[in-house]
Amino acid sequence: MAVLVAHASAHGSTEQIAGRIAARLCEQGLDAVSRPVADVTELTGFGAFVIGSAIHGGDWLPSGASFLAGNAGALAGQPVWLFSVSSIGEGSSAFPGVVERQMQTVTRPPRAVTAVSPDLQPRDHHAFAGVVSTARWGLAGRIFLYTFGGRSGDHLNWQEIDAWAMRIAGELRPGRRPG
Repeated sequence: MAVLVAHASAHGSTEQIAGRIAARLCEQGLDAVSRPVADVTELTGFGAFVIGSAIHGGDWLPSGASFLAGNAGALAGQPVWLFSVSSIGEGSSAFPGVVERQMQTVTRPPRAVTAVSPDLQPRDHHAFAGVVSTARWGLAGRIFLYTFGGRSGDHLNWQEIDAWAMRIAGELRPGRRPG
């Protein structure tokens, strides 16, 4: 089965995650490709979709949100998984444990995801932590990060990413019907 892993990346973390997911799917016998959403011109030929975006300002990047909304009709009824990348993931974070848990209780899925979820009915939406570089954050963001004990650096959790990719592969493996 051909799987499109499409991504909207601002500084590279989302692109790295998408590439890793595609590689793991290929290792499991699936024909997966990773592409920036801007380079995807056709969905025909793909039997499943993994779509992700970096989160800036609480939502997906505009290119990711536009791709998702613009293709919602074509993706409806297809096996779709979504992922978001920010400073807080489900298995890693730029913040210490107690702060991370508190932030996870108040964090909502991105608007780009909730807007299409009723039609798409994604199999999952997973949040990953990415690389946090305070050089790319404004003063308010840096103050927030440091006030709550956050740290810049690489927060990618490759074991978590691999495990999520393997769950997807388990649902899509040749000979197994998605659903």
